[in-house]
Amino acid sequence: MIGKSLTSRFMIGTTVAIILIMTVNFIWDYREQKRQALIELREKAQVITKQLQATREFIARNQDRINYDSKGNFEFKYLNPAAVGRGVGDIFGMWTDYSIKQTRINYRNPHNAPDQFEIKALQKFAAEPDLQEIWAEDNIDGKKVFRYIIPLKVKESCLPCHGQPKGEIDVAGYHKEGYKVGDLAGVVSLIMPMDIFIANLKSNFLRHMGFILLLVAASISSIYFLVTKLVIRPLGDLQYAVAQVGSGKLDINLEHIKAEGEIKQLANHFQEMANQLRDLYNNLEQKVDERTAELTRANQILKEKQEELERTNLQLKEANRYKSEFLAAMSHELRTPLTSIIAFTELLLIDLPEEREVERQNLEEICKNGQNLLTLINNLLDLAKIEAGRHDLKLETVDMADVLGSVEGVITPLAIQKGLDFEVNCCPRVPLIKVDPEKIRRAIENLAGNAVKFTEPGGKVRISVDFDSEKGEILISVSDTGIGIKKEEQQIIFEKFTQLDGSNSRKYRGTGLGLALTKELVELHGGWIKVDSEVGKGSIFTIGLPVSRDFLDGGEIVG
Repeated sequence: MIGKSLTSRFMIGTTVAIILIMTVNFIWDYREQKRQALIELREKAQVITKQLQATREFIARNQDRINYDSKGNFEFKYLNPAAVGRGVGDIFGMWTDYSIKQTRINYRNPHNAPDQFEIKALQKFAAEPDLQEIWAEDNIDGKKVFRYIIPLKVKESCLPCHGQPKGEIDVAGYHKEGYKVGDLAGVVSLIMPMDIFIANLKSNFLRHMGFILLLVAASISSIYFLVTKLVIRPLGDLQYAVAQVGSGKLDINLEHIKAEGEIKQLANHFQEMANQLRDLYNNLEQKVDERTAELTRANQILKEKQEELERTNLQLKEANRYKSEFLAAMSHELRTPLTSIIAFTELLLIDLPEEREVERQNLEEICKNGQNLLTLINNLLDLAKIEAGRHDLKLETVDMADVLGSVEGVITPLAIQKGLDFEVNCCPRVPLIKVDPEKIRRAIENLAGNAVKFTEPGGKVRISVDFDSEKGEILISVSDTGIGIKKEEQQIIFEKFTQLDGSNSRKYRGTGLGLALTKELVELHGGWIKVDSEVGKGSIFTIGLPVSRDFLDGGEIVG
């Protein structure tokens, strides 16, 4: 099956390739022969027409000798160039298969009347004065002929019979045409049969076809013999060996295959493969047992590692729980006395006389630090609740303008005290949203407080709210012109207890919990937070909160 299929395809492909190549060569050769034959016909036509022109010129130059006798008496002999040309053409046509004549549009002799081909040639010569010849193939009475036409221009010797004045009777009894020197007087038209040319082409065609058939037959025979001996038989033996291996018989010997080149290499490679399969099959059971034992040991080790990882995870969860419980307990225990300290300090400030300025400053410092400590404890307690999963959201339908109003009331005094330009903007397109207002307020207040803290006097702090209708999100941006944040540090600022300046002498105090808590509060609402900052130019913190589809479809837009 392989031998027949491969041989057939190879033979068909080779035959088609040879036929295509020979056909292309034949077409090219045919065109070249035809072109060469037409060139030869043209050269021959040039010689014949030049000879007729030479005869006409000779007659024209000797008109006086022809028409005057030795005594000087004039007697027109009717041997002008046109008459001689016509007579020579008639004799030439009787002696050969060629036809040559002189013609023009306004012919004098009906014998010289132009045919359609000659009329077109006359019109073309008239339109193109510099054109020297026209030649082409044509059919006359069903026979192929070669047409060749050259122009006849008026010379001085032509003027006595064809010049001025126009209409005057010349010596031959015809009206003068009124030509001038250089005008087109007519053409010499030559018709040459192409029978020999066509016969030669047919002969060459038959010779080429015979050569192609002989070449194809010889090529097919040679290729069939070579392919059968060098390819098909070795591949057949190799196919038999493959079938033997497929049936489970691995003791094969391919040394008897008579092959050369790549097929021999293929046979050697297949022999090596068969030997390796035999060795592998003989040792297969032992290797399977070894691999099974290795997999068992690997599974046991993997199981031990998994159990160890589970224990570690439990320990980490327990430690995290202890940490959260400790922070919650400590925060609770610290917040109660701290609240009392702040309350008593405020009472003392109320009753303290104005002249005791030093005591008042001390009490205000105690109150301020107490408030900071209380904020820290509240942040710790909130983070502990969130991590323990006990932080519940009290969702309400909220107008973001009200939330911003609460934040503005807290931040404005701080901004004025520090000499900052503080502004709050809420876009009228912002819809209502269902959130825990206290937690969103704390998130925005944390960002605004940081903006005030990290912006030098004379700087600007802006809080703006907008609505992204495509994503269905409310966007809250807090921007400042403060110190900015390095690019590499922007990835860690939302982690707990992260301070960009951790030294004891750092300028801006803090615990590193504000941004971490803000991120947790925003994500509890299904939102997100990001920062865009450049050192020395300020920062922009943006919060995104999703808006319920009910508010979007219902058209509850704040305006």
